Formats: sequence, C-alpha cells, structure tokens
Amino acid sequence: MNHLPAIAVRAALLLLAALLPAVLLPPALPARPDVVLLVVVAVALLHGPGTGALVGLAGGWLVDLVPPGGEPLGAGALLYLAAGALAGLARRYATWSPLLYLAATLAAALVVQGVRGVVAAAGVGVAHPVDLLWSVAMTVLFGIVLVPLLVSLERGLIERGWA
Repeated sequence: MNHLPAIAVRAALLLLAALLPAVLLPPALPARPDVVLLVVVAVALLHGPGTGALVGLAGGWLVDLVPPGGEPLGAGALLYLAAGALAGLARRYATWSPLLYLAATLAAALVVQGVRGVVAAAGVGVAHPVDLLWSVAMTVLFGIVLVPLLVSLERGLIERGWA
C-alpha cells in the first residue's frame, strides 16, 4: 500500500490551512479560526489517536513557523499533538452521531486555546480571554462546514488505498 499520496495531500492541506488565514485575514483581527486544527481533527476522527497525534505534530510545527508564529518554538507542535490524540480518542464513537464532529472540534479547540491562555497567564506571550473564546467560537463555526468536508476527503483517500 502506497501512503505517499495521502501524506502529500495531508501536508498540502496543513500548509494551506496554516498560510491562508495568515494571508487572507487582517492581522489586527483578534480571533481567527484555527483551520490547521480542523485538518488535524478530521484525520484523527478517521485514523485514531496515533495518526491524529502525528498529523497534529506536523500541523503544530507549521503553526509555530508561519508568522506570527508561536512562543516558545515547538510549543504549538506539542499542543497540536495533544489535540490530535484527544480528537482521535473519539474515533470509536464516530458512527454514533453526526454531532461527534462538532464535539471533537470543540474539545480540541478548547484544549488549544486553554493552554494558550494558561501559557499567557504564566508570562509567555499575550492572550486575552475574550480573544481566546472568540477563537474557539470561530474554529467551531468553521468546523461545522469544513470538518465533514475534510473527513469526506480523507475517506476518499482511504477508498483509493492511499491511506
């Protein structure tokens, strides 16, 4: 089974998800949807916590490197790794309810923004609680549309035998 096409598609999706909000949305905007997290959640829901953690690690590195970047370098990678593993734990319940996508997205967004808030409270970086909550809300709203589309794309990769 050749996994290279699936890895290339995921890498391209992660890169687009990291770059597009930084390019398309104004920098002064306090809350941005975390599109990288949506890609991580979609992959994790279909493949489980191990693959979710690996895709989260790759996505977190991109978030750390794409401006405005993250402080300290590598913290985003570990954070997205944890969010991917958490979302992957919901895999066994994936057939129960279509609301699972929403719940997994909300849980992952709360973990990411919650840790960012704690890190900012410890004195590393700046994050306002209202901005963090708006970011969670924006991520969940975008997730309502994008996660099912990304899951369908991932299922297409599986059907072709690429994943």
